[in-house]
Amino acid sequence: MLYGIQRTEIDAVWGEVRPWIEASCRRNRGKYDAEDIKAGLLSGEDQLWIWKSPTAFAVGITRLANYPKQRVCTIRIVTGTNAAEWQRPAMEAIEEWARSNGCNAMELCARAGWSRRMRAQGYEETHRFIEKAL
Repeated sequence: MLYGIQRTEIDAVWGEVRPWIEASCRRNRGKYDAEDIKAGLLSGEDQLWIWKSPTAFAVGITRLANYPKQRVCTIRIVTGTNAAEWQRPAMEAIEEWARSNGCNAMELCARAGWSRRMRAQGYEETHRFIEKAL
């Protein structure tokens, strides 16, 4: 089941989610770390989602972005075990939450495997981010 964690509860679950967030942050080429994510969660800028069941666990971080012509829910981090169990229902729940918060779209930058998995839910790959450290 998916749980949206209130910012007043972040400290209570941080020990459980921190290793997952740290592992995800190692792939972002130094843009932010787990403490930056925690600060965003505590300020309310970011939102924490946890999927917990006897057979799966997942952590997601979202942020609402206001572009000049659209409000969008950006998925900053999504990671866990047994994605086949939680990916579709968790994404559907987050999409509904995003709609109820005035969002017109969802967006994420993810590895190729996520692009393939999300295709079945109506997501399409329109860009790939290619980076080089200078």
